[in-house]
Amino acid sequence: MTRTGIRHVLVLCALLLAALVVVSFVRGGQLVSDIPGSVGAGTSASPSGDGRVAASVERVVDGDTIVVVLDGTSQRVRLLNIDTPESVDPDREVECLGPEAADYLEGLLPAGSEVTLAFDVERRDRYDRLLAAVFTPDGTLVNAQVAAAGFADVVVFGANDRF
Repeated sequence: MTRTGIRHVLVLCALLLAALVVVSFVRGGQLVSDIPGSVGAGTSASPSGDGRVAASVERVVDGDTIVVVLDGTSQRVRLLNIDTPESVDPDREVECLGPEAADYLEGLLPAGSEVTLAFDVERRDRYDRLLAAVFTPDGTLVNAQVAAAGFADVVVFGANDRF
């Protein structure tokens, strides 16, 4: 294949990847930026609705897991629909950008921060962590912030695709 042919293939791959990213952020005909509380939203709205609960951040575990105080008890929360590099798993090496992802999340959610948790279809994972979207008081979807900052891949596990 010629250099020009390789360039065309690379450009086509880049366009397809960009299209996949856009499609992954489209939900119900709305771009994520049109949904209140999401990255790029013109206005931020306080999350509300059935099943949402208030909690206080106790600590950040890694880039996609936090511990919150909920109803007086500590609960591990896995942020829905993002996956960050590993940084604390004792059975795995620390991955590139793992510590930075954890530091970034800690900057967004320092200990004592008030948050609202919103849930999807499956409420707990196989490690008994709560699976939730995490919103700050101004309505910012923290899960999306971590992904937008480049520290997480956007993923869907099981039926949980709401966030």
